[in-house]
Amino acid sequence: MPLSRNRQKPILVAVLWLFALTGCPTGAPHDCETKAEELGFAPCTGTIEDVETWERFSIPAGQVDLLRAAKHMVPSVEDARVPTLYVDSNRYLLHYDFIVEVFGDRFPGLTPVDYVTLVLHPTEREYYTGTIGQYLRTDGSTLYGFTVWDDLTDPEAALTAEEATAAWESISETFTLRPLVWVPVSNRQRDIARSWDVPFPMHDPADDVAYEAYTQGTGYGTVRLVPVEELGAAIEQASFGFRDLLVLDDAPLDIERVIAGAVTAARQNELSHLNVRSAARGTPNCYLRDAFEALAEWEGQLVALTCAQDGLTVEETTLDEAEAWWEQLRPEPVAVPEPDLEFDGLTPLLEMPSDSAEERTASGGRYGSKAAALGTLYQRIDPDLQLQGFGVPFSYYAAFVEGTSWTYEEQERTFAETLSDWLADEAFEADAPLRRSRLEALRDAMEAAAKDPAVVAALGAQIEAVWGTDLKMVRFRSSSNAEDGLSFGGAGLYDSTSVCLADTTDGDDEGPSHCDPDQPNERTIERGLGKVWSSLWAMAAFEERAWYGIDHAEVAMGVLVNDRSVHEQANLVVFTGEPALPGADDYVVNAQTGDESVVSPRPGQVVEKSLLTMSGGEVASIERVRASNLVPAGTWVIDDDRLRELGAAMADIAGLYPVDEEPPDGGVVLLDSEWKVLEDGRLIVKQIRPFLRMEE
Repeated sequence: MPLSRNRQKPILVAVLWLFALTGCPTGAPHDCETKAEELGFAPCTGTIEDVETWERFSIPAGQVDLLRAAKHMVPSVEDARVPTLYVDSNRYLLHYDFIVEVFGDRFPGLTPVDYVTLVLHPTEREYYTGTIGQYLRTDGSTLYGFTVWDDLTDPEAALTAEEATAAWESISETFTLRPLVWVPVSNRQRDIARSWDVPFPMHDPADDVAYEAYTQGTGYGTVRLVPVEELGAAIEQASFGFRDLLVLDDAPLDIERVIAGAVTAARQNELSHLNVRSAARGTPNCYLRDAFEALAEWEGQLVALTCAQDGLTVEETTLDEAEAWWEQLRPEPVAVPEPDLEFDGLTPLLEMPSDSAEERTASGGRYGSKAAALGTLYQRIDPDLQLQGFGVPFSYYAAFVEGTSWTYEEQERTFAETLSDWLADEAFEADAPLRRSRLEALRDAMEAAAKDPAVVAALGAQIEAVWGTDLKMVRFRSSSNAEDGLSFGGAGLYDSTSVCLADTTDGDDEGPSHCDPDQPNERTIERGLGKVWSSLWAMAAFEERAWYGIDHAEVAMGVLVNDRSVHEQANLVVFTGEPALPGADDYVVNAQTGDESVVSPRPGQVVEKSLLTMSGGEVASIERVRASNLVPAGTWVIDDDRLRELGAAMADIAGLYPVDEEPPDGGVVLLDSEWKVLEDGRLIVKQIRPFLRMEE
């Protein structure tokens, strides 16, 4: 019975000149040699020409037919920043760690998201990455096989014959041990490669192996069968999490969410990210031929799954046993600020108490972290950088969920009573699809439910008082007590929406909006409250809080009401240091043109990135790291003059914005802020929060 196979596709690209392949003139030292002199050890090599070098840079694999393995990087473009090289895999198990630590000067500010673009994006990639492995054949001889990774979750990113051929051309020049073959790393690659006409031999090591354990051990969770082509959407929708055991019909390079364990129907590579991360977490991870068919009977059941050396076993378990294991897997529980459910004032941002840590804590307990932080900031900076706005307290949300009833599964309960029942329900705790179904029903009901007319009238009066008209479209922005903290950032978990007072008071529900005729439907206060309040119970938000051990019974939702920006020139996210790179304190500016998102770019979009070296509160130098692909080549979303203005404003904020939470040992507090360049060219800041970077 043939086992599931790893597949990759070779690629035909024009053969590069020697200069492009080596990155240096003949006779010049390879970049790995230069770095070895700087670091005092050899982090990589440009060639592997003998067994001694191979064994020095590779690691024992310990798989059934894979003896040793090492990582490679092969340029896919002529102006790649480093030449073809082979990583010392004894030191660096992940390409990302290697690039940042060894060639960080050439890839300034490289984040994990940037890395994915660098090596997997079909139009923006700069490198083919994968492994070189020493494989054992059935006759006892060995061969060397190279792989090229692609993004299994994106049908448009499948490796092509042209791409695999380009990698082959470079590797065959610099890796001279033979025989050298190409090895598929996924079932998709294997299937597509059957039609290739390529100049290199292929080897499929999956043919003679039916089972293989990568991280041995037992994990507890609900079995989820997930086709790899649906993995991206499942991650985005939080369809699974740390309580789930994933069974996949292929072997993805990585899985971005923490899971209880993985079984893939294609063999994994010793150095794949999924393999490395599973080993680091201690969660079971193995390959099983025809895994979908073999484990279908366990779909949706809470089990203990064991990946052992000699085979996979699945057994029924109890929720108590599973919860005990999950508790060991999770980080230390995070406590959220206690919500003040009594205060009922609608307070302008410039009037929120913020003079002391105690007052700032009180404001956060009334209006939520986002509103309180912006009020604290605005009371200390130039008014030209501000939007108008006010905070809606938690008490309005609490009165709504405690006083509004609905009928679900033939039971009439208030929203608060329903949530209390669910949080105590073992089935709700253990079953992700059940949680999703219930939470989606709850959100729909919360959005549709009537809102207190007195609350709506009070909000309408405050909007008119602040903006002087009922025709000004404003933003209702989520502001909970479970976000924007050092231990729990929660960015992007909750929803915001636009609201028009005139739509609320016109006496009908006919669109378009009075505030914006381009909006076909009315944008009432009632609708806005329902959207924001209900987002507290989005599946992704619930799962993220659960992972961090946050008590759902203690969370509440306020609203930050401020100007809606239209026809803005640019969106920006600014950090007062590299968030993912310890010790790197250049300001990081990510920017995108118009109203396009920086935080959640649409597929195919590339966000501009610049680094600002600061000195004495001013920008001393600017390093352009990456251009947006939404502006003409050779141009920038944010020009140098505006970057200098932004850097100086951010330096002022860094010097005056109070951060009351103390970082843990080894932690440094950065500031994470969101900005806009408005239609009239004015620069404004719309959000700020502390960000914890661990230095060790």
